[in-house]
Amino acid sequence: MARTVRQADNYLSKVLKYIPSEIIMAFVAIEGVLRSSYRENSPLFQDILWYVTIALLIIAPLWLWRVMGVTSIKQLFLSTLALLVWLFAMGGPFRFLDWYKPALGSVALPIYTLLVPIVIGKTGR
Repeated sequence: MARTVRQADNYLSKVLKYIPSEIIMAFVAIEGVLRSSYRENSPLFQDILWYVTIALLIIAPLWLWRVMGVTSIKQLFLSTLALLVWLFAMGGPFRFLDWYKPALGSVALPIYTLLVPIVIGKTGR
């Protein structure tokens, strides 16, 4: 039986594994369905979007742990936090807050992306 040697993650691999892309995709899909059914500026739309965000923040670490096999508490935490940062950068329900400006998300996302490899260090765990 042939053995394979596992290479250490490079920078891009480390960053990508902390982005919960399936959960972000779920948010985008759900938001699209909600937009087709509700007026975006209606309080009901805004409330539902907040509930969806909270539900996905609860689901994200469970999904990563049970489905994706992530066992590192640090990775579960950072990936869930990454979801919040991505939703903030995309606007998500945050865009309905008086203080929110799209530029804030544009600043938060690259800063978070730069900080994750510093936090995880060379081992990637």
